[in-house]
Amino acid sequence: MKIGIVGRPHVGKTTVFNALAHSNAEIGDYTNKKQINLSTVSVPDERLEPLAEVFQSKEIIFATIDYMDGGGTSRSAINRHVERSERAEIDASILAELRTADALAHVVRLFEDETVPHVDGNVNGKRDIEAIDLEFVFADLQIIDGRISRLEKLLKNQKSAEHQNELRILETCKETLDNGKPLRSLTISDNEEKIIRGYGFLTQKPLLLICNISETQLDEADEIFKRFAEYEAQPQTTVFVLAAQLEMEIAQLDSADAEVFLTEMGLNESALERFIQTSYQLMGLITFFTGGPKEVRAWTLRSGQTALEAAGLIHTDFERGFVRSECINWAELVNCGSYTQARSKGLVRAEGKTYQVQEGDVLTILANPTN
Repeated sequence: MKIGIVGRPHVGKTTVFNALAHSNAEIGDYTNKKQINLSTVSVPDERLEPLAEVFQSKEIIFATIDYMDGGGTSRSAINRHVERSERAEIDASILAELRTADALAHVVRLFEDETVPHVDGNVNGKRDIEAIDLEFVFADLQIIDGRISRLEKLLKNQKSAEHQNELRILETCKETLDNGKPLRSLTISDNEEKIIRGYGFLTQKPLLLICNISETQLDEADEIFKRFAEYEAQPQTTVFVLAAQLEMEIAQLDSADAEVFLTEMGLNESALERFIQTSYQLMGLITFFTGGPKEVRAWTLRSGQTALEAAGLIHTDFERGFVRSECINWAELVNCGSYTQARSKGLVRAEGKTYQVQEGDVLTILANPTN
């Protein structure tokens, strides 16, 4: 899973990145540079250790998330009437990288800091949300307009059902964006989604709105959430309140000191853990496990995906030669103490290709050898 962190200049994007990635990336003027911070983070999962004991595994391998921190958008993007040619857009290389993300985390500044003035002179979260929304609408329209033009030329010379279908879908996408709505609000079939998937439309990606507050605003966190909760009514959109500067400082402590600090601040868990939980819920992700003497490993899958798709995630040969999977819930397996005991109690189930993998399943894939 890959999450792109976006936002306007000086809103705390890189601070959020550092908090989530336990990183020390440069902050401040970094937002004006045409470069990207990248980091891969292990997903904390307390289920792996007891599973490792059951399998007597030599190694524990966590699922991972890639975080990507790009540059900020321009001031002129907030004006609906500014011509695209007159706007200073997000750098094309950054946009291209963001298109490879599975979801976007939009950092919205709600803290005051005279030493770091807002680019518009004052803090206004809802204005900044509109600014990024419009920037991404323009970016998606640019791709759609170009592709529609090419398809129309192709269809003049040669009729193609495939091209006609793509043109129809893109015209629907264009109409949606022209009406000021993101593509994530558009209901399309699985086949239609496959046709446009390769474009990586930014407004189609699940969106986490991160309300970045100061430590002094922690007591107001619930009220701040309520102010922005209206955005959660939009499809595939979640609001997340975070004191990024504080969480970055916590992330730089060792685990023992961090636990003490969190307790003193009245926080039950770190931003990383809360953010990952929120991300998984937003994107409809689940975790399944595989295990053996060599390693026990966590894997990330979309809810509703099948045992066959899980097999392909582990290894393409398992998907090609798939015979069946053996499944058991992780807690049942741990309670039994061994795979042999679980099997003797009839808790290990044989499932076919179409079985929908459930959260916390432990899978053993049985497959024929492939050439």
